[in-house]
Amino acid sequence: MLFIKITGKTPWYQVLFQQSLKYANMLVVLFVVIVPEGLPLTVGVSLAFSTGRMFTEDRILVKKLDAPEKMGEVDEILCGKTSTITTGDMKIAQFLCEDKQIKNTRKNTLLHCELSNVTLDLIKESILFNCSARIEMDSTTYVPVGNATEVGLLKFLQDADIPVHLLIQQKLGRVKAVSPFSSIKKRSATVVENPNRPGWVTIFLKGAPEVILEMCQSIQSASGVVQLSPDLSEEIRREVDAMAGKPLRVISFAYWTMEED
Repeated sequence: MLFIKITGKTPWYQVLFQQSLKYANMLVVLFVVIVPEGLPLTVGVSLAFSTGRMFTEDRILVKKLDAPEKMGEVDEILCGKTSTITTGDMKIAQFLCEDKQIKNTRKNTLLHCELSNVTLDLIKESILFNCSARIEMDSTTYVPVGNATEVGLLKFLQDADIPVHLLIQQKLGRVKAVSPFSSIKKRSATVVENPNRPGWVTIFLKGAPEVILEMCQSIQSASGVVQLSPDLSEEIRREVDAMAGKPLRVISFAYWTMEED
């Protein structure tokens, strides 16, 4: 109900007409909101007004009206080294192994780059055993879930048709200790019972190259395990710096076998 106060010597019908014009806009808005079909129009006008103020006052240009609403639902933002917003979909670009720099140009590169079987097994175990990500099954496929980097490593094995969902089950009951990754240590470690040698364990390390390299005394080459000389260490550091400068996130793997005692 609308109440209008009429005072003075102005004719009542003229005052009524003037006051009615002031409330006409309000009545139209209320009518549009009441009708369900008019609600999107009202929301659109409201968003357009808000984004206009954002540009005028804060110089923020919004290209899509629903973008601020979507951003309000965001809990975490993943940024790359250059501070660009990413989807967190990590992929192996290249790897240095057995003195060879190999680019991951196709899905099955890992199994077709002439690496020895021993090295391939160590790569698979280093990724699967020292990993907090898990494998979940949707309607048709097995999907890695967890840390973006570890998910990328698991997908690297899956792309090579390696049955990750079966191999990852081998660590059940065999993990003796876990040292999770931290920004201080810059590495993670997992101690796994060796099924072929009772009383022995294998320690798998993963982390920053400068940290892992300082802990190593040998390296896996095409001819087997060789001593890590100062010249070889320096060459590896140059390779790591070249990859990091592209820029790529560089991770090193290492292992050691010892008696459980």
